[in-house]
Amino acid sequence: MSENPPAGRAGKFSKYLIYAIGEIILVVIGILIALQLNTWNAERIQQKEINGTLVGILSEIETTKRRVDGSVNRIKTILEDKNKRNLELLSYKNEDSIHKLYETISGISNVISVSLDMPATTEFLNDPNISEIKNERLKLMFLQIKQSLKFGEVVENYATSQLNTLIEPFVLKHFNYALLAKGKDMKAINTELDPSFIINNLELENLINLKIETDNTKITYLNSMSKLLELTILEIKAELKDSE
Repeated sequence: MSENPPAGRAGKFSKYLIYAIGEIILVVIGILIALQLNTWNAERIQQKEINGTLVGILSEIETTKRRVDGSVNRIKTILEDKNKRNLELLSYKNEDSIHKLYETISGISNVISVSLDMPATTEFLNDPNISEIKNERLKLMFLQIKQSLKFGEVVENYATSQLNTLIEPFVLKHFNYALLAKGKDMKAINTELDPSFIINNLELENLINLKIETDNTKITYLNSMSKLLELTILEIKAELKDSE
């Protein structure tokens, strides 16, 4: 016949077991709190680094927007004051108007660059840390900037190719460069422009219209980029304020 353990010993064992379980729970809670604190601290440090990067990007984007708006104004001036004027002079089809082309024909050779240098922004766009930004709108705007910069390079390359292969060869062949450029130490010797060649010249008309089309494409691109940069500026400022 087996004997039951004394009631006192069973009670002490139960108390010890409860105490041990309590100790384990306290240790686990302590570990979880420590892990949470470490995670919070790591996130705080990472957010601080991201904010520092965003501050630099904000300054670069603000500068770029001013440059973009300035380029739009310069392109519009060339478009209105020179290339549209070129078409107007050609439409008159008389010698006096043709000779006035020397005042405005340089418009087809005036190329304003739309290539944007944004090193800090570009570096961040290729940085894995961009995935740590929780603001989905801001991440989408950065992606749109990246795509827009690529499109700007396409427009830039097209305009440069147009200038080098079509416009400049025609201008140098049929116009006196010294009179157009008015550069230091330049001298115009053969100054006579042949009106009979320019009047009804379809190639020149096409070149002017082609330049107008290209400049309008540039204006559309730059206006779109300016709006995107403006929205990004506002979103970055809001993000920095929220994370203070």
